[in-house]
Amino acid sequence: MGASVTLEFATSPGIWLSYSRVVASRKPATVRDGETVPRIEATLAATQPDPAHVARYAAICEVPRADVVPIAYPHMLASGMHLAMLSSPAFPISVLGLVHVRNLIVRERAQDAGEAMALRSWIEGHRDTDRGQEFDLETEGSVDGTVIWRETCTFLARRRGKPGARPAAEKERENGPKGAVASTSFAAPAGLGRRYASVSGDYNPIHLADLAARPFGFRKAIAHGMWSLARCAAELGEIDMGGRTTLDVVFKLPVYLPAWVILESRPYEGGVAFVLKDSAGTKPYLTGELRTAA
Repeated sequence: MGASVTLEFATSPGIWLSYSRVVASRKPATVRDGETVPRIEATLAATQPDPAHVARYAAICEVPRADVVPIAYPHMLASGMHLAMLSSPAFPISVLGLVHVRNLIVRERAQDAGEAMALRSWIEGHRDTDRGQEFDLETEGSVDGTVIWRETCTFLARRRGKPGARPAAEKERENGPKGAVASTSFAAPAGLGRRYASVSGDYNPIHLADLAARPFGFRKAIAHGMWSLARCAAELGEIDMGGRTTLDVVFKLPVYLPAWVILESRPYEGGVAFVLKDSAGTKPYLTGELRTAA
């Protein structure tokens, strides 16, 4: 294992230098035998959310309030730091081959829109699975020295050949909650990727236009997974949940834009289990659980 690396940022790093490193990289698609990911850490100094920016984010994700920070908003603030970590020379594989397969967020309490949050992230090691190699990117958000927000982003570097079997827990959740008691639907309009990028700063070409997405294996532009996650959480009322709140999502299939999607849910362990499906109700885009504890 290589030496650990620490990155420190006073403000969120710009993405364009990181993207240029990603494009120019000649790294392998998976970690070579006998190697692993060294510990890469990064910190971002405490930043107070811009009320206008929170409002724009809330609007695009259809969060009904902007006086409280939405549950996935800190991820967006950390995304520049995340890309700087994954594009650093210390990270041994190409970012272009990584697929975001799961996102777990634990919010200890709501963050008022006027509170400054400091962020710390780290990644170290990997897991070999039937589908390829998995990597966990961990992030903590602190207010006045107390951690109130945690996130685990799990990425997959696929092995060449057939995709392996999925873990049993993922298979059980593939079709979402059994006997769903609530259903709603909403649009993922054309141009959504560009609108979300203008707020998040994530200008990944797979989200911006059909022509830009095709070289990466997508027939059309796709919705950003973190938009889909945030939009579902907003629909399910996360902004009004008090106490410790957990949002656990597994990403299944890309949402090609434009799309009309169906969100099904049912009560589950102090919250709801849910699935986002296509308009026919047959293909799951993501499955998840949103729970709270007083």
